[in-house]
Amino acid sequence: MLTTEIDPEGVALVTLDMPGRSVNVIDWAFAQALDGAVTALAADGRVTGVILASGKASFIAGADLGIMPALWAEGVTAGEAAARIRRIGDVLRRLERLGKPVIAAASGMALGGGLEVMLACHSRIAAHNDRALFGFPEVTLGLLPGAGGTQRLPRLIGLAPALPILLGGAPMGAEAALEAGLLDALVAPEELIPAARRMLAEGRVPAQQPWDRKGFAMPGPAVGSAEGFADFIAANAAVAQDPGPAYPAPGAILSCLYEGLRLPMDKALMVESQYFGQLVTGPVARALIGLRFDARQRLARLGVRPEAGDAAEACAAAMAAEAARMVAGGIPAARVVNAALAAGIALAPAPTGEATQGAEPLPASELQALARQLLVAGALAAAGAARAEPGHADAVDLASVQSGFPAWTGGPLAMIDRAGAAAFAAEAEALEFAVPPAVAASGGRFHIEEEIA
Repeated sequence: MLTTEIDPEGVALVTLDMPGRSVNVIDWAFAQALDGAVTALAADGRVTGVILASGKASFIAGADLGIMPALWAEGVTAGEAAARIRRIGDVLRRLERLGKPVIAAASGMALGGGLEVMLACHSRIAAHNDRALFGFPEVTLGLLPGAGGTQRLPRLIGLAPALPILLGGAPMGAEAALEAGLLDALVAPEELIPAARRMLAEGRVPAQQPWDRKGFAMPGPAVGSAEGFADFIAANAAVAQDPGPAYPAPGAILSCLYEGLRLPMDKALMVESQYFGQLVTGPVARALIGLRFDARQRLARLGVRPEAGDAAEACAAAMAAEAARMVAGGIPAARVVNAALAAGIALAPAPTGEATQGAEPLPASELQALARQLLVAGALAAAGAARAEPGHADAVDLASVQSGFPAWTGGPLAMIDRAGAAAFAAEAEALEFAVPPAVAASGGRFHIEEEIA
């Protein structure tokens, strides 16, 4: 997995090349291998500098989502999940405190954990590669970077530039990454390793991170300054509107930044892992990973396109019809709309009647109850229109989310399966909905057990 070659000048070229994989990923085996490599590099008196490179066309694609079941397994607490993810973070902390200059030389993509590895190095260069992407997509899966990303990135480039990278989740190309300060240089692919060797030989790579030096100050306004506070206020307002309160990851990222950036790095990393533990053991991350990664992977293996138009249309129409029925029954349209917005439900068409600004604020619990009623209506309709074909449940979930059902649920059929058919049927009947036979059967499932676990 990791091979080390030491040249006569004492430069250790450490190459990551995971066997049997098209890309390198972060998993427990990687953490163990890197830990062993760091120990050996620290003990080897010949080593004067380190180049961390990849044997593949990309650097590191990110974390292997196969490690997630160990973090959210039944009985695992948030604290235990935090301790487990720190196994990776602790290795990266050892890497950046090696006492010898370390440069990351990226042949291509470095996303999520891959970018966290690069940030733990003392310098970062990349090859010109039109397909290379850099960024932190964790927020789109209901998570935050758990191996130092939320703490190293703003310390490197400043709080304001780091916020959209962490909160938006959209990756950037190599040129943009260089401009943003994530990279120190871009070179021709054939020059990647020679350029890294020159940087080490010329003494351009420090052996210590800026944040480990006495007197370090983060670039830009401090967190506690008026400007820093204004950045947090604006970011909080933005995430409250989009993606909204049903998605906890953006708020956790902001809390992680606000608390961690006031602390020394080691304590800040503890804060980060604690917030990661809370997210990974919660229901939203599990649902989003199931929808946006696992479902697409299963459909790809089956050769099934993620299309389920009838069920998705039925789901969206049922939610809109239920919203109209609520308004006809005397609930102000604004309250229905606000409940839908808070839950991330896109109603088309939205009910009309009372102006949105005219409704009195309702307690969160009452808004949640209205939103749940809309979700149950949509899920029942999707279930009634679903076909019992391999992969169709995944296709229904993906298509329904594209049509307005909120992604944080995992999709309408996944939501039913997580509740259990019998419990969901009982809830629907209590709300006076007609329950389709597919849901009414107490043992019925839309996804096989392995898919939803």
